[in-house]
Amino acid sequence: NDAIAEARARLATLRPESADDVRQAGRTLIAFSDEMLGRLDDLRKFLFARVYRHARVVRIMDDAETVIADLFERYTETVDALPPEWRAEAPPLGTRQYARYVADFIAGMTDRYALVKHRRLFDATPDLR
Repeated sequence: NDAIAEARARLATLRPESADDVRQAGRTLIAFSDEMLGRLDDLRKFLFARVYRHARVVRIMDDAETVIADLFERYTETVDALPPEWRAEAPPLGTRQYARYVADFIAGMTDRYALVKHRRLFDATPDLR
């Protein structure tokens, strides 16, 4: 509602008659009000302090990064670690194309699938909860 009200006010002030009027306005016409931007800034600060950077979340993210790094290292060391259907299409081992191929394989994994693969390839897998 705030963005709509602010856009209406800005459009009423500018009264554009063409797309060029909008392009040459010198400011964004569709935006939040300054008051709402302040509130959003407060919300961002709160979320970063209490949610995104919470110790438990940071620990889980660090563990998840370790899982991904471990998988990437193992898959780039040996093509035999890849599932057969991926092995068949793999570019030559040791090339940038192969590294990109492995990255695409990992990027397509769900969290659960990545953890299953990690458990299969390594002795210890973190519990990401």
